[in-house]
Amino acid sequence: MPTLEQRVQRLEDLEQITEITMQLARHFDNSYHADGVVSLFTDDGVFDGGPFGRYEGLEAIHGFFDTVTGQITFSKHHLATHAIHLAGSGTDATGQWYMWGTHTISGQAMFLALTWDMHYRKTGGHWRISSQRLDWQFLTPYDSGWVKTPMAV
Repeated sequence: MPTLEQRVQRLEDLEQITEITMQLARHFDNSYHADGVVSLFTDDGVFDGGPFGRYEGLEAIHGFFDTVTGQITFSKHHLATHAIHLAGSGTDATGQWYMWGTHTISGQAMFLALTWDMHYRKTGGHWRISSQRLDWQFLTPYDSGWVKTPMAV
């Protein structure tokens, strides 16, 4: 049975992972604040946005988020049900978050639904995102909906 210290550490780790994931969503909603986004990733971090591309390393991730506001002029990321799994090492974790979004993309109101598949790594006593992969269910114009247009990109 884990000690009290181990159990408390586990709870603190889960809370820190939840907090950095929520910070990421806030940075996305703040005009995709590139500096804020990359501050949450490990140096070798990966962002896989599906139809929006895959970016490896902080420079590539920063470059994408620094320019994406030309295409996505408004976003609201609504994170819902999630699960976080800590590895026995105490320095690695995975998580999955359900997300519903309302966005303006290329001047068009859009709904989107996807999951955030996350990998986290603890370095220097702090959790960071080592990879994020978006698993798209739909990205659809508001006026036609996901039945008529399940993927607009």
